[in-house]
Amino acid sequence: MAKKPKGHALLSRSFSAPLEPLRSGLGWVIVRVPLDVAAIWGKRGRLPVKGEINGFPFRTSLFPTREGTHFLLVNKHMQKGAHANIGTTALVRLEPDTEERRVEIPVELKRVLAGEPALRHWFDKLNYSIKKWVTDWVGDVKSADARRRRADRVAEQLLSTMEAERELPPIMQQAFVRNPRAREGWGQMSPTRRRGQLLAIFYYRTPESRARRLAKAIEEAEALAEKKSGREQS
Repeated sequence: MAKKPKGHALLSRSFSAPLEPLRSGLGWVIVRVPLDVAAIWGKRGRLPVKGEINGFPFRTSLFPTREGTHFLLVNKHMQKGAHANIGTTALVRLEPDTEERRVEIPVELKRVLAGEPALRHWFDKLNYSIKKWVTDWVGDVKSADARRRRADRVAEQLLSTMEAERELPPIMQQAFVRNPRAREGWGQMSPTRRRGQLLAIFYYRTPESRARRLAKAIEEAEALAEKKSGREQS
């Protein structure tokens, strides 16, 4: 169990680390956090944080890895403000963010969600980090036409994810039949982690690219089951 943070542990921490691509298929750029987040702030899972990267302020979250470490997602807005990109070493300051978080939904996305009440209800329950990623991606273009196209595309991605949470699509069911160990690992994942996998799969639009991302999800699920089995046997 992670240690509970002491009073001084709520103070900020600073470090330098390079920006690098995350091998998730989502095109994310990240900074790996060289800190023991669980020991410092008492969280092993996702942790809302605020701080600065090269002096540019941000609010986001730290995401956990299978190895027990964390990484910071550096979106394009943060990269531009920090004058940093892949390969650049950035100075990062972090501290837990305990304030209520809200996102500004682009008008184009609001219109799409208004036509899908069930999807809007599901969207409203998403955590801040996912909603922030979605709204930033839609709003990160200048023309209204481009925002409308992105809103339509991301709505399809979200709708497919919502439906898959209710019942896995046939291609995933078949994959789990062929690999029972992966099915076991899928069940061991947290709901948030499973949602992230589904969002990553449905980010792609062609059957071939989705199949490749599904194979990665199956691999990660199988690895999780193997890891847990190894702990139980030791």
